[in-house]
Amino acid sequence: MLGKKPWIIPIPGSRKPERLRENLGAADVTLSPEEIARVDELTDRLDLMVFGGNAIR
Repeated sequence: MLGKKPWIIPIPGSRKPERLRENLGAADVTLSPEEIARVDELTDRLDLMVFGGNAIR
């Protein structure tokens, strides 16, 4: 998400310290524009259910 737009700021939630450490480690990951496009292509095909079963589309 950090690579998409400069005004997008993900806010990770966590209940466990080890998950927080994983989330913080993600700031050290760098993806090329091609890699981001491929991730977007694959995730756009997913049927995601959130907020009590309302699909994101």
